Amino acid sequence: MICGDFNLIYRDEDKNNGNLHRRMMGRFRRLISDLALKEVYLNGRRYTWSNEQSPTLVHLDRVLCTSDWEEAHAACSLRCLASVISVHSPLFLDYAPVRLHIDGSTSRTCGCAWTASTPRWTW
Repeated sequence: MICGDFNLIYRDEDKNNGNLHRRMMGRFRRLISDLALKEVYLNGRRYTWSNEQSPTLVHLDRVLCTSDWEEAHAACSLRCLASVISVHSPLFLDYAPVRLHIDGSTSRTCGCAWTASTPRWTW
């Protein structure tokens, strides 16, 4: 799974106006295809960034995953949270916790959340 502010789009509908850089869109689309990644569906919102002026709205923040990850976490849910401190909408990925085995003996249960406005992992 890869998540973040990619600062790129790969579909026309990822932006609310026609000011598109098609060459970069094609490169990003090829990268996603070459790595055999899928986008986790974003519930409840179409765009994740705004310039707060024109307005230009863009879907820049996303979660990409492999087919294996998608199968293992079929019930996951990705949604935007409200933000007053950033032009990016924080993303919250909710999925079932996984068991980690450290040094072959210790077991911990971990669940992860990631946000675009404060890029850090929370364990």
